[in-house]
Amino acid sequence: MEAPDVDSDKARILVVDDDEGVRAVAQETLTRSGYDTVGAASGEEATELLRENTFIAAVVDLVLPDCSGLDVLQQVRAVNPDAVMVMVTGYASLDSAMEAVRLGAYDYIRKPFSPGDLIHIVERGLKERQLAHRNRELLAELDRTNKELTTYRDQLESRMQINAEKLDAFIELGKRLATSDGALPSLADVLDAAMQVAGASSGAVFVPGDGCFDCVVARGEAGADLHGVQLQGDEAAFRSVVTTGEEAVISDLINLEAEGSRDLSLLGLASAIVLPLKHQGIPHGLMALFDWKPKSFAEVHLNLLRVLGAQAATLLVRAQLQGPARAAQTTDGFVDIQDMLT
Repeated sequence: MEAPDVDSDKARILVVDDDEGVRAVAQETLTRSGYDTVGAASGEEATELLRENTFIAAVVDLVLPDCSGLDVLQQVRAVNPDAVMVMVTGYASLDSAMEAVRLGAYDYIRKPFSPGDLIHIVERGLKERQLAHRNRELLAELDRTNKELTTYRDQLESRMQINAEKLDAFIELGKRLATSDGALPSLADVLDAAMQVAGASSGAVFVPGDGCFDCVVARGEAGADLHGVQLQGDEAAFRSVVTTGEEAVISDLINLEAEGSRDLSLLGLASAIVLPLKHQGIPHGLMALFDWKPKSFAEVHLNLLRVLGAQAATLLVRAQLQGPARAAQTTDGFVDIQDMLT
């Protein structure tokens, strides 16, 4: 079942709690944030509402007068498997909270809760569900492209000047993702496929840092040199990509005639393809593929690489969304983004 668009008139949230005060606060909080809310005081009332409505999210008390909130959770997910379920508990029971998560709840919140905490959890869950929906779209796009490539491989190889080995990298990634039961691939998987498609000897993904670009994943022959490197914000190889938001094929990194630092050429890398990693039009990082020889890359690789770049962007956004939540669960507040992506 297709998930309702959060921005559409179907952006309706169900609030189930027998405590009228708690229910009113939750509904008022969500209504002020632009959602259409419907309240129920019992499992029976919630069941009636579910017969006539589809909800993108539900805030449900674990203990209801006529049933368990877990029963309501299952009913909501039967109607919309992508619904964001937030369970409310006044008992701070870890067992019941974990059971709710096992059955599909996104998170739980303890009474008494603040309006800010509630809206933060709900909106974070909705953003993650949107990313999951986008990932399914990308997987479907990969599958369609793979079928075309498999059927017309000989013609494409001649027309696009891409050899069978590079096409196989793209096709095999699609097959692996198609059989992964909806699980997200790692960013390293996508980077490996991009390197093989382009015939690159090395590759890396960079995210904007404090006046620089931080390498979060690196692969290939120069991976050890690229890993953890911080490139200046005026790095010549990135300048046009950052300015225009478009991909760049760089034939000669060593003699690149542009102002700014040339840290990449100092590593001995001679040519590159640099792609912006954009999600919903917003850049979240850069994917760079390198080779030791000049003029190693051609624009014919870009059509396949754009699909892989979109997949990498989705993974980056998901990791950035989960980062603050995971940091809150650690003792020192430190989250290594590479651990989340590889």
